[in-house]
Amino acid sequence: MTAVPAKAGAGVELICDGCGSVAVAGGHGLHDDDVVYVAVAEVGWTGSAFARGPHRCRPCEEALLAAPRHTRGPAGDDAAAGRVVWHVAAPASLVQVSGDVDIDVVDELRAALEAAVAARAHVVVDLAGAGTIDSVGLGTLVRARQAARQRDGNLVLAAPSRFVLTVLRTMRLHTAFPAYETVPEALAAASDGGPSVVPPPHQAGL
Repeated sequence: MTAVPAKAGAGVELICDGCGSVAVAGGHGLHDDDVVYVAVAEVGWTGSAFARGPHRCRPCEEALLAAPRHTRGPAGDDAAAGRVVWHVAAPASLVQVSGDVDIDVVDELRAALEAAVAARAHVVVDLAGAGTIDSVGLGTLVRARQAARQRDGNLVLAAPSRFVLTVLRTMRLHTAFPAYETVPEALAAASDGGPSVVPPPHQAGL
């Protein structure tokens, strides 16, 4: 774990996965000992909403962003590239993510979502292959939803994991992102904004 209860019994102790530095946050508004998103935001760090991390302090995050990124070769040998694909699946655009929705994929995800919204006002994001999401990935989805809404469309999720559902509920975004168990169900509901068929986290054993 990279976040633990503070020694004084109040707040959360965050440990940077890059340099090992420690920060203590009040953690006000947390609903669960394992959910530390509020604490991470309070000290200006980035990373997972959950205690198991990873979390990075601001200097480590800035260094990561400034580091040159490996570009995909002609044979497509970059393991981090090609994790997001999208295509039109009437009546919506379908964006599929393979792997965690984190800073390593956010540029690719942002570009795919922008193209998807430009092609269709309604967008389905298939998260069946994504286990977790961090603050950067969540922000990318929020901005894409706003863009879809500006076109009188909607952005819905298909097959989100328990982790993703919990993060959405913790951040009070679960009503903003309708979630469905399968892609066909999400596509069917994307254009009419129908109710989610995925039970709220507290009803799904969360």
